[in-house]
Amino acid sequence: MTENLMTESPADPETLIATERLTEVREAFKVISREIEKLRGLELGDRHPAVVFRPMRKEPR
Repeated sequence: MTENLMTESPADPETLIATERLTEVREAFKVISREIEKLRGLELGDRHPAVVFRPMRKEPR
C-alpha cells in the first residue's frame, strides 16, 4: 500500500512545504540565492542568460 507523505504532514500555507522541512528548505534557498546574486553581477555584454530566475513573492492581503 503506497501512501502520499505530503498529505500526512501539515504544510506551510505560503510555500506548501511540509512544516518539519521548512527551515531546512529556507536555509538551502539562502545559499542558492547568494549564488544567483553573484551570477547577476557578471557583465554579459549583449549575451542573454539561458535562464532568468525571478521568484514570485506572495501578495500581501
